[in-house]
Amino acid sequence: MSAIWMPAAWASRIRGDDNMIREEIKHYVNELHWHLPEETQQDAINWLVANMPLNQLASVFPTYGKSYWQNSVKVVMEIGYPYNIAAFPNMVELFQDLNWPGAEDAVQYFQTLEKQIVTPFLEGGGKQAMIEQDEQWLWFLYAVCERFQMDRADFRDGTVFDAMEETYARDA
Repeated sequence: MSAIWMPAAWASRIRGDDNMIREEIKHYVNELHWHLPEETQQDAINWLVANMPLNQLASVFPTYGKSYWQNSVKVVMEIGYPYNIAAFPNMVELFQDLNWPGAEDAVQYFQTLEKQIVTPFLEGGGKQAMIEQDEQWLWFLYAVCERFQMDRADFRDGTVFDAMEETYARDA
């Protein structure tokens, strides 16, 4: 059986072995900050879309501030499915509060994908929210599920959906 051919640049991005310096990635992620000039932000988005190793895509969501997340979601969206799937858990983490920067864009992006692609990530977020006993996250996850017209049957583990639904019903 022969290997599938792809351009060398794409192969290195998928493997993440293109010897990119971590400091360069950090530099461009830091330039996603919403208080920087729009041109600087857009240059950073463009660079990350073109150069970010796909197996490191989650690092485009810095944990040190919400002021980057709106642009982080833009990077993920521009890379496109299926190449951006490594960042889906980070996008689901934004659903801890749908008022957070980037959360609404993430919801809208997920709505462009098929339900069976998104559901495992919502379910994973629900499981994590249950472990952390984060009822706000469960509430918002259920709100997202409602927008996607999901129900218990869409989940492998229906108890996750039940926990989200119960939290939502109690606090609605």
